[in-house]
Formats: sequence, structure tokens, C-alpha cells
Amino acid sequence: MQACKCTKHVQHLSLKAFNMPHGAAPRSGARVQIGNCKATVRYVGEVQGQTGLWVGLEWDDAARGKNDGSTGGQVYFSCLSPSAGSFLRLDKYNSQAELGCTVLEALQRRYGDQDFKADRSAEPAEQESKAEGRKGIEWQFIGADKVHAKMSQIQALEKATLINCCISSVGSEQEVRESLPQLQELDLSENLLSSWLVIQQLGTALPSLACVNLTHNLMAMPTPQELRGTPHNQSLRTLVLNKCCLRWSQVVLIQESVPSLQELHLCSNSISQLSASKSGARQFPQLQLLDLEDNNISDWEEVMHLSHLPCLQHLWLGGNQLQHINLQPGSTALQHLHTILLRDNILSSWGDVDSLNRLINLTDLRLSGNPILNDARGGGRYEVVARVQGLKMLNGSAVRQRERRDCELRYLRAVLGELDEVKADWQAAAALKASHPRLDALQDQYGPMAGAIAPASAGTALSNSMIEVHLVCVAPSAGKKMGRQTKKVPGSLEVCKLKLLCQRLFKVPAARQALFLKAGGENPMPDNIGEDDSKDLTFFSIESGAEILVDDFDPEAYAQQTLAQKAEDARHHAARMLRQTKAIDVSQSVQKQQHAESLASIQKADRS
Repeated sequence: MQACKCTKHVQHLSLKAFNMPHGAAPRSGARVQIGNCKATVRYVGEVQGQTGLWVGLEWDDAARGKNDGSTGGQVYFSCLSPSAGSFLRLDKYNSQAELGCTVLEALQRRYGDQDFKADRSAEPAEQESKAEGRKGIEWQFIGADKVHAKMSQIQALEKATLINCCISSVGSEQEVRESLPQLQELDLSENLLSSWLVIQQLGTALPSLACVNLTHNLMAMPTPQELRGTPHNQSLRTLVLNKCCLRWSQVVLIQESVPSLQELHLCSNSISQLSASKSGARQFPQLQLLDLEDNNISDWEEVMHLSHLPCLQHLWLGGNQLQHINLQPGSTALQHLHTILLRDNILSSWGDVDSLNRLINLTDLRLSGNPILNDARGGGRYEVVARVQGLKMLNGSAVRQRERRDCELRYLRAVLGELDEVKADWQAAAALKASHPRLDALQDQYGPMAGAIAPASAGTALSNSMIEVHLVCVAPSAGKKMGRQTKKVPGSLEVCKLKLLCQRLFKVPAARQALFLKAGGENPMPDNIGEDDSKDLTFFSIESGAEILVDDFDPEAYAQQTLAQKAEDARHHAARMLRQTKAIDVSQSVQKQQHAESLASIQKADRS
């Protein structure tokens, strides 16, 4: 295909030749809505082999398009998706396109209409925006009752939600300032905003504005030259730019415009690189929370570039493609982090968890949906708690002091047992110790208790190794035998023998028993201890007073359910990988498009 000549030149000649009225011409880069679909104007001009003027559109929904921006063997513009482009005759475009309104016009329609009637159909979209647009922030959604209460007092609004209102501009800054003097939070998700400069205009018009949600607004980011001399938004603390097709290098350009920013949300932007700029040491000097969930970050070295953020305390990286975490001992990188969310990545090594223990201020961690936990017996919670010493929250559940002690003792027992098995091979023992960095610290912490739980202490008097457990049968098949029995058993008693004891007490066949440990009531969920019959009670750090629940189940049904769950997990994983692969393709297409645009700009400069 042959690339078309200078778009602006063709557009200028065409508009002049057709003697179009002032203001009737679409602007390249403008956002428009046609029917229920949004699109970006990419080309205005003549099309070879056709008469009249045409408007080239890139649709947000690629299924709405028909081509890749080319027709008749000639390329007029490029698209992120090869099927997202189409052409409309100018007269048809003018009759169908919604060009948008100002913030005040949308606000008056939403909150100031005296004949307002509640539109319940809008509520699901608002809730969806709340879930997808900005996590962790509670927006005020004003229903019919509150709308009527504030119809005549828009000036009192502190929070406003203008989702999918076809807003394309701020409008008169003075009028906005006079109408909304107290506005602090503004949700402009899914509108037609096309330029980052709207943030600066809002900052000038609304001096109290602290939080803005711009989810799913495909805005052109400014160049450094365009930003030079523009006013800074000193009041903005929280900015949401989810689903805006942005790169990190573009986001960094705006840092000086929002010097007081504390929260930045960048979900679902296909971001794969976080490389620092030359001024990296000054990036977002007050930023405390950075949300990068559901992007394409696969290399931990990219995450390390965020060390340039001096106040970063909360980092959300869920739904990316991270395979490894590499934090070197003694490193000061990311040491201010209190929270790191890593759900639904591809972490598969316990060494990655050990690396997280080097974040000395880390208290809140999410690892659900990673192979390391999906494949771990019992979900791997106890091992994560034992390996990361400062955790107070894991996967959204509090880690109590009692649970920490139980987890660390159980972990210590397991490691000492493994060491006992390879004690004759000093190289294997050394390698095993190296894979458990907290082993020495835990042995020092628990002292004689650690020695007492090691296999080498099996020669202790039987009376000293007996523990009292409360066996509570909740199995329906036990009938009248259901209830509670207290027994003293040796800590070395294997699970298979405990099941035989329960079979004798409650008449529930050992092969159908499910055993759950409920030690003290502080664990968030009972621990399944009945899956491995070869383990003894000391392996689970069971102490006197522990409560063991005895239930029954169908082994065949359980096996089928397990297989079905694994198949479902595999299906979700394959679907997630497919989405990530598509996102990578989109990201590469963006880069190619930007490279082509840069090359065109250089060629134009050379011609001029």
C-alpha cells in the first residue's frame, strides 16, 4: 500500500475547495460519539476514487470498524487494531456525530434540571465505573432524592459524577469556578476528553479539586514544550487514568503539572516499561500510592525503576506477568513500601517470597492467583507468613500474633524435618539452609522450643510429648455419635492413625474423613490437615487445647471436583494469558503508530 500524502495539506485544500462553513470541519484527534459508540477522528479529507469529503474514524470498539485506516490500496491513518477503522462521508458524519458538551452543560443536565426524573438505567454503569475506574476510593453517587435536594444549590456540591455524559471540554473556566466553588471530587469517566490540558484547566477553574477520575478518556498527552509555562495544579491529590492507552514515559511528563499528587491509578493501560527518565530522582515527589494493576509488566527490573519515587508506600501490581522478584540483600530499593499487591501474576518460586522479606516495612501482601500458592498444599498461607516476618495482612486477611507463632513453628518443624533427612549429605544440607533464609532467626527466636519439635528429639519421654486435643465430629453420617471428645495423644501420632481413632469414636470410615485444625480460633479459616496421612501432629504445630473438626466427604466426588477446579483454573489462566498477549499486540501497535507519526513529523519538518 502507498501511504497518503500530508493529511493536513489534503484536508486544507479539500475544505477550501468545498467552501465549508466555519466550524463545520471535524478536528483530527477529536473524540466523538456516534450512536452508542465512541471513536477518534484520525483523518479528514478526500479519498481516492471517491467524491466529496470523508472522515476517517478509529473506533474504541474494534468490532464497529471495517478496516485499518486504508482503502483502495492507500493508507490514510493507522489504528491500534487492524479492524478498528472506517470512513464516513462528511455529511453523514455531521448528521450523526455527537461532538460533546462542556462540564457545566453536563452538570446542569444531571443536577440542575427542575423536571429531573431518576433514570435507574444509569445506575449499573455508575457502579461499574466505581469498580473498574478507581479501586479503593468511595465515590458519592447522587440518586433522585439527593438530586432534588441539590437542584437549586449546585454551588454546594463537593463531589460530582458525570459518567458517559459526552463531555468534550471544560468550557469557561470562570463560569466553572463561580458555579462549583466547593467541588473536591469529580468523576469524568467514559467521556470525550481528548487532551491532557483539561486537567490544567480544571485545576485553574476549581482550586479545591483534589480528586479526578478520567477513566477511559483517550487523551493526547502534551509534549514538554507544550507543558512549559502552563500553570501547575497544586490541589490535586488523586488522579485516575485507567484504560487511557498511556505509556509510563507519557505519564512522567505530567509530574511537574501535579506536584502534590499522592495517588495515581493507571490500570489496564498495557504498560510494560517503567524506565526512569533523566529526571527520575524527582518523579512525583509526594506520590504514596501507585496502581499499575492489569498491565503487561513482566520484568522485575522495570519495577525497580520505581525506586525513584521517594514517598511510595503502596504499590499495586496485580494482573501483570511478573515471573520473578529479585531484591538483593542490603538493597535500599523500595524500602518505604508498606503494601504490595501481586495477585494473578506468574510467581512460582518461594525465593520470590523470600525476596519480599527484604522489604523491611512491608505489612500488607497479596499473592493469590499465583502458581506458588495455587500449587501449594493447604494454600501456602502458613509458609508465606513464616517467610515474611513483618506481615500483618495476607490476601486481605489479618495475620494475628497467635497465627504467626503457629505458622512459624509449623514452618520450622517442616524445615528441620527436611534437614534431618539430608543430614548425611552436607552439600544438600547447605543448599537446603540457603533456600530458607529465616531458618537461623526462627531457631534463635524459639530456642529450646525449636529443638523440642525437631525429629532428633524423638527420644523424649512419652509423657512430655503427649498433647490434649478436642475432637469435634460434625459429620452427618455419624448420627448420634456426633459431638465432642477430648483425648490425649502423642505428638508423633500420624494422621492415618488419628483417622482410625476418630473412626472408632464416631463411626465415620477413615477413608471418608476430612480433618480440619482450628487452633485457638484466630486463624481466618480452619487448616486442612487430613490430606497427607503420613504427617504426624507435630508437623502442624498442634498444641494441647487444639480443636480438630471431623467431617465426612465423598472421595470420588472430591476427586472429580478437584479435577474440575484444576481445569477451571487452567481455563482462567489460558484466558488471562490470551488477554495479556492481545494487550502486548496492542502496545506494540501503539509504538509502531507513534514511530510512524514521529517519522511523519520529521519528514514534514524537513520539507518545510
